[in-house]
Amino acid sequence: MAGATATAFAQTPHAPAAISQRETVKRAMVERPDDPWPRGLAHVLLGLPGSQQPEKGYHEPGGSFSPAVGSFGVSIWVRDPAGKLRTTSDAVPMDQVSQRFCWPDPKGVPAIATTTPHYEAAWSRSAPATTTLELELRGNALERLELAIRSVGPAGGPIEKIAWNGKQLNINDRWTLTVEPAPAAVFVGREGGPNWKDQRGPTRQWKGEDGWGCARIELAAGRAARLVLRDSAPARPNPLHYPAVRATIEMDLPEQRFADCLHAQVAHLMMGLLDRRTPPGEPTNYPLAWQRDGAAVVAGLVRAGQLEVATELARYFAENDFFGGFGSEGDAPGQGLRVMEDVAVRVGDAEFDRWLWPHVQRKADLVLKMASTDKPLRLPYAGPIVPEHRHRSDLDLICEPARDGLIIGRMDFGRPASYITAVSCHGLRGAASLARRLKHTGEADRWLAAADRLQRAWLKAPQWQQERTYISGLWPTWAAAPDKAAYRERLQQRADPRRYLPWTYFSAAVTHQWLWLDEPERVWENLQWFWNEQTSPGLYTWWEGNREENTFGLWQDVRGWVNPPCVTPHYWTAGEILALQVEMLAYVDESGTEPVLVIGGGVPVSWVGKPVRVRALPTSVGLVDWSWRDETVQVTVRGQTPKVRVGKAFGPAIRVKVTSA
Repeated sequence: MAGATATAFAQTPHAPAAISQRETVKRAMVERPDDPWPRGLAHVLLGLPGSQQPEKGYHEPGGSFSPAVGSFGVSIWVRDPAGKLRTTSDAVPMDQVSQRFCWPDPKGVPAIATTTPHYEAAWSRSAPATTTLELELRGNALERLELAIRSVGPAGGPIEKIAWNGKQLNINDRWTLTVEPAPAAVFVGREGGPNWKDQRGPTRQWKGEDGWGCARIELAAGRAARLVLRDSAPARPNPLHYPAVRATIEMDLPEQRFADCLHAQVAHLMMGLLDRRTPPGEPTNYPLAWQRDGAAVVAGLVRAGQLEVATELARYFAENDFFGGFGSEGDAPGQGLRVMEDVAVRVGDAEFDRWLWPHVQRKADLVLKMASTDKPLRLPYAGPIVPEHRHRSDLDLICEPARDGLIIGRMDFGRPASYITAVSCHGLRGAASLARRLKHTGEADRWLAAADRLQRAWLKAPQWQQERTYISGLWPTWAAAPDKAAYRERLQQRADPRRYLPWTYFSAAVTHQWLWLDEPERVWENLQWFWNEQTSPGLYTWWEGNREENTFGLWQDVRGWVNPPCVTPHYWTAGEILALQVEMLAYVDESGTEPVLVIGGGVPVSWVGKPVRVRALPTSVGLVDWSWRDETVQVTVRGQTPKVRVGKAFGPAIRVKVTSA
């Protein structure tokens, strides 16, 4: 499982020796301060969904790229008319770098397009072994572009052998690189020597155990160039199938950034997946599945229409009761139940419900046991543990004796009883929903009664002061629904998303509470804060922490990301933002005795004067289509016909027409 990935990577030919690859690069940066070096401030993945951690490509702002972890770096160099190095893709000022995702193949992995004053570049991956760069000069027609192939890069590694045969560049007897049209010149050698950045000569190959091989490819003047990288290493089996690496919801909206951000979250989450495992953040820092973060990942993907992928991920949650870098944690059974019902109710497949049933029973019984135990409970976990915590004796401790009707579960090595009780309560309600679909009314009634007891205990608990209460009280658990006024009052004190930094997923989850409290303008204020605080601007990514959080040390063996400012992208945050955005368009209010479909609950007043159209949005009551035009909201539900209400921004006097299909 996750541990196998880390072990396989550690046994590659460049495993750490006397000093790490990170330290090797740091020393070289000190010795050669005037040389170009990777930007190292932000990166995103470019890879196939479900591919393994060593196979992921990494891209940094400006257009520098590594096709796999521990491979090499490709950077773009710009020379002035006299041949002097003017700038590189690692040095173009960030305020001159524009980035975006685009989909050359609507069903494939997106390309990452970069525009600077000097060039336009687009990296794409069409197959497991093939990566392409489309590059074109812009601005000063007298400038010249080069491609620098170096051991350092976003996720580089030692180049011990490199050769140009007149048609292609061969790197470490594994990679081949071709350029069209034919380059004006190619220079191969060792970086770091005198004038290595400008050296010209007939050298066509280089070998060296220190791994500092490099090549400079001088592109044909005045022509767009196409670079193709091919990896001869066999790809590992990949269980995931998907209709597209973006949301399947169709949207015609007044705000293009809204759709761009929504599609970007789907792309980040899917490209980060490790087979059926959901890492919390980029997988070289987090090469494992983690239950709590993964629940947010699945919640986002299933709401965005990635039903086939979400089904595969839900199977992993069903089969494994406890997994994550801190071992067996108290929220795990509730999180597993949440994921299974989140997916099953939207997939609407009776056979899948029946497959899930024994796993639902087992996890629901675990919650009941946790809620009534008078002694500590311990159970085994799957997958690896964060290295700095492997020595702990409590990794299999789920909870301590229940107290005052609350589950006293262990999580993050603390005891956030309010959070764990709310998640467990929600999980039991999801289990009961599936039980009713399968006509298991006895289990459904028992689980609902237990959920009611947990909710009553939650409402009068002093643990309301715990911060995690305010990332879970309404979204996703509805625990605070009977006392929204008190919850709103206390949440008001925690309204500023900056309060939770550097844990951006908490800021996103708190924003979702405001959506369910019918405060669309506050939701928009927070969402725009996120858009203004991106780590990789234009690609809509955010961060965790202010260092390598919970690292497995894999970046130590890479010639890139040598001074990590944080973990980014972070997939818990991406999942929260994705679920938030989808539910801003439509969600189901479960706070009452029957579900109510809320249309446009997150629509701001600025949209109301313009037409809006949304199609094929998955909810727990069926696929929803809706439109806003000519003072009318037209809603079609492909499933049951629920009660419907519309968002505050539309005003009280509008017409609402609801049909079923």
